[in-house]
Amino acid sequence: MVTHGRTLFVTATGTDVGKTLVCGLLLRTLLQAGVRACYQKWVSTGDAARAADLDTVQELTGTTDTTLPLDLQVPYRFALPASPHLAAEQEGIKIDPTRLIDTTRELTSRYDFVIVEGAGGVMVPLTRDLLLADLLAELRPPTLIVAKSGLGTINHTLLTIEALKSRNIPILGLIFSDGPNPEDERLIPDNMATITALSKIKVFGRLSSSPDPSTLISTFAPIAQNLLDEIGLTLI
Repeated sequence: MVTHGRTLFVTATGTDVGKTLVCGLLLRTLLQAGVRACYQKWVSTGDAARAADLDTVQELTGTTDTTLPLDLQVPYRFALPASPHLAAEQEGIKIDPTRLIDTTRELTSRYDFVIVEGAGGVMVPLTRDLLLADLLAELRPPTLIVAKSGLGTINHTLLTIEALKSRNIPILGLIFSDGPNPEDERLIPDNMATITALSKIKVFGRLSSSPDPSTLISTFAPIAQNLLDEIGLTLI
């Protein structure tokens, strides 16, 4: 069963790591199981009129919730593809964290499960004096980290974990995501094992890269099951 108004925050070790893909696949899993779930992106940059990440999620789920205003699903949308603080400044706007909190609370009042996607990594600035990680420290939502599976991920992932732990933000676990270019397969299993051993954070699995949505859905199925088991969410 689902507890009303549950929230999962999804972050990543950087930009274009795969967190939107994970959000879409997880939402698809929940919707197909009959869970009243939705997706929210706090800040979208690079497309002021329409958030590209929302489009990606809707393509993966095959659904469009016409009952939700865009301003509720993606409270801030900016034209410049940059860090939220700079993209907002270019339009004479300062991101208001209260607005982010209020829109998420509104969604949790309407849905049983809300997936909230961050912008970039946890240390990106929302304003000149507020990091995303510091806002999360106030809210303390269960947080899922999507990490690159290949070269460079040990440093980036451990730094992300350290930033969350130092602020007492609960870390649900890790999903490793392959990039579009092939990686040396000797690295990836060791990357995953090393990060797990050093951080003591649960790994839900590895999402292989594929241009075929059906392959992605199939690959994600056991990852989703592991994640939902950890949450204690039973799908019926």
